[in-house]
Amino acid sequence: MNQIPTVSREGSRFGPYELRSLLGKGGMGEVYEAYDTVKDRTVALKLLSPDLAHDPTYQERFRRESRAAARLREPHIIPIHDWGEIDGVLFIDMRLVAGDDLRTTLRVQGPMSPSRAVAIVAQIASALDAAHADNLIHRDIKPENILLTRDDFAYLVDFGIARSSSDVQLTTQGSAIGSYSYMAPERFDAGVVTDRADTYSLACVLYECLTGTAPYPSRSVSQLIKAHLMTAPPEASLTRPGLPRALDAVIVRGLAKDPGERFASTGDFARAAHLALTPPDRAEATAIVDRTPEGTTVDNVGEYRQTKISDTVHPRPQAWATAASPPPPPPPNAVPHRSTFLPVAITLLVVLVLGLGGAVAWLTFAPDTESTTAALPSAVAPPSQSAPNVEAETPTTLAPPPTPVVPTRARSIPVSGADSQGFLDSSGPRCNADNLAVAIGRTTDSKIVVCETGVGRYYYKGVRITDAAGIELDDPRPSAGGFLAINPADGTQYRLDRSSLTIVSGGEVLAEEPMREYYAR
Repeated sequence: MNQIPTVSREGSRFGPYELRSLLGKGGMGEVYEAYDTVKDRTVALKLLSPDLAHDPTYQERFRRESRAAARLREPHIIPIHDWGEIDGVLFIDMRLVAGDDLRTTLRVQGPMSPSRAVAIVAQIASALDAAHADNLIHRDIKPENILLTRDDFAYLVDFGIARSSSDVQLTTQGSAIGSYSYMAPERFDAGVVTDRADTYSLACVLYECLTGTAPYPSRSVSQLIKAHLMTAPPEASLTRPGLPRALDAVIVRGLAKDPGERFASTGDFARAAHLALTPPDRAEATAIVDRTPEGTTVDNVGEYRQTKISDTVHPRPQAWATAASPPPPPPPNAVPHRSTFLPVAITLLVVLVLGLGGAVAWLTFAPDTESTTAALPSAVAPPSQSAPNVEAETPTTLAPPPTPVVPTRARSIPVSGADSQGFLDSSGPRCNADNLAVAIGRTTDSKIVVCETGVGRYYYKGVRITDAAGIELDDPRPSAGGFLAINPADGTQYRLDRSSLTIVSGGEVLAEEPMREYYAR
């Protein structure tokens, strides 16, 4: 039985930290607002049960998952400053952020406008794409684990590292019922779990944002499991008339029972949802996503990037649209009611507490030990085959978390506006994380990059210059001095070499674009 101190540590010292106030307490630990006397900053400090430090298996998991989460650098993921053990107590030091979780927001304000719901989901999809590219699956996407600032900047947080089997309560009041409401069907059996399980959960969240209820409301775990496994995905517009019918199709695909029938990535799901909005809502969703988090600093402003959701309707869909992109939504018969965002009067500090609703402030991802990339092709980059180099020992408060290895950029790339990871402008394309480009090309109409994730593994990204329409494809193969990428959705081929980019569909050449600049290594 994990022993949580019955007396609060408020006002005491924990190593270099002054514990100022108890923010929350759960089954596995406590979270404090703390002052780091060494770094001169106020943080959210989670202290785990002392018993956990004596469990070698849990300690190893704690180190592994803390290290994995700390190396992620994405604006919608709350940074981990440090972690380790002091006086027999495991701790995690995180950024302190003000906000309410999505569960609280929905309870107070009710269902959201389509534009706001899609904007929030797009930001979480951006965080998940970054995690998936690093071979990490979240596995617990739900409203409690999504934090919103008052200007709707969204953060993904997680309780994963602070949960044990003894914490599960299979009741409507327990945490399991909440998680099961968003759990992908494949997680209920011994099948392979891939990052598409997160896409399923995110589709559940979007449905709830739009309707105010989970897709399969139930008062028992057995009924929930049966619904996830056997009940057809519901259409949101039947629960809330007036919603764009095109959104129904996007959500239904995201909730497909077969992972292979879902979107190839959470980013593809978010982009499809954005395209399904009416034009005014599409513009409003983009405006929400483009906001900078108020009252929040970005660790490295130079590396900060906003979430991108394209609202372009591609004039050459067979050549450019990804498998995730639906046809442009038909004009709606009526413009859906758009609710006004009223900031919650009481802003809560971000905390990590198991079993605690409301404000939350912690992110960690479970390593993708069950994932098989080859089994389900993705429209975005396959995960890296090896994690960045990190120290094996647990960091102390005096030793910050390992810094991700950043590839050395080539001194001279014979393609203007590019470095060794791709194009530097906001439209890209550019390799994910620390992946390096094996080919970069600029044609008369397009920009292309082929990136390497491991030995013999690549992915292809292309952007059309005129309207920034883009495509991402897995596993292009070396061919005739260049690369051949194939869109699994329709068989369209993209042949890239030093002379041109040729796009072929159904045996017909759709485009042959002369190469202006080209680099290969």
